[in-house]
Amino acid sequence: MKKSHGESVYIPEEITSVFTAPDYPFPDSENYLIAFKTEKEALNGILPEGFQFISGYEDVVLLRVNRFESKDKKIRPYWETVISIPAIFGEGEDTIQGEYASQLYLGSLEPESNTSPTLTGQMHYGYPKREAIFNVKGQFGVNDTRIQMSRHETLLFDIDVKEKEDTVAVDPNLMDLQGNMMVFKAIPNATGNGWDVLEINTPIVKEGSFNLKDMRAVDVEFKGNLKLDSGRVIPVKEVIGSVYMKYDWILGQAELVHDYLDN
Repeated sequence: MKKSHGESVYIPEEITSVFTAPDYPFPDSENYLIAFKTEKEALNGILPEGFQFISGYEDVVLLRVNRFESKDKKIRPYWETVISIPAIFGEGEDTIQGEYASQLYLGSLEPESNTSPTLTGQMHYGYPKREAIFNVKGQFGVNDTRIQMSRHETLLFDIDVKEKEDTVAVDPNLMDLQGNMMVFKAIPNATGNGWDVLEINTPIVKEGSFNLKDMRAVDVEFKGNLKLDSGRVIPVKEVIGSVYMKYDWILGQAELVHDYLDN
C-alpha cells in the first residue's frame, strides 16, 4: 500500500545513519566569492524550466570556493565549490530572485566523517553535489592562494587569489548578486520510468545565525576557463568582483519553492 507523505514509515537506522537531520552549525566558515562575465551562448540551456536570467546579468556566473566544518554534527572539514547563476524563478507576484545552483563539487580535508556532507546535501536538500580533487596552496584570508580543482583527471578550474595590500571596500554590486540559493532536487524512479522527485528547494539559513567576522575585496585571476563535468565550458571573459569572507552560520531545513510533479 502506498503511504502519503504525512504518514509515518519505519526506516531502519542502517539506512539513515549516513546523515543526521538539520540544523547544521558551521562556525568560522571561509570562502572566496567570485563573479565573472562569460559568453551568453555558453549558458544556453543551463537553467531549468521556470527560471530566467536576471536582466542585465545574462552573462554573469558566480563561483564560490568554501571551507566548511561542523564539529557539532561530526562533519569533517571539507572544500566546496559552488557554481551558480543569478536568476529568477516564477512569474508575476510569485517570483523569487536569487541564484540557481548549477553544480557543486566537494573535496575532503580529512578522510573520515560520521556524516557525509556530499550524501546529506544530495538526499536532504537536493544539492547537485559531486566529488572532486582540490589542490590548495596558501591559507584562505591570510596569504595569496592558488586553487585548482579536478575531476576524473580533468582540470575544471585554476585560480590565483591575491590579497590586496590595502583594505578595499567590497563592491556593493557584487553583494547584490547574492540571493536565495535555489537547487533542483531530481531523483529518478528506480524502474527507469520517470522521476520520483522533481523539486526546486531553497535551503534556509537559520534566522539570526549569520555572523560576519571578516569581509574584504581580493584580486582573482583565472588561468583558463571554467569547466563543468557535463562537458560545458564556460569562458572567463572578465572578473567583475571578488571577495574573501569569514562567518558563522547555521543551515536549517529547506523551503519548497516548486514541485514539478504536483499536478
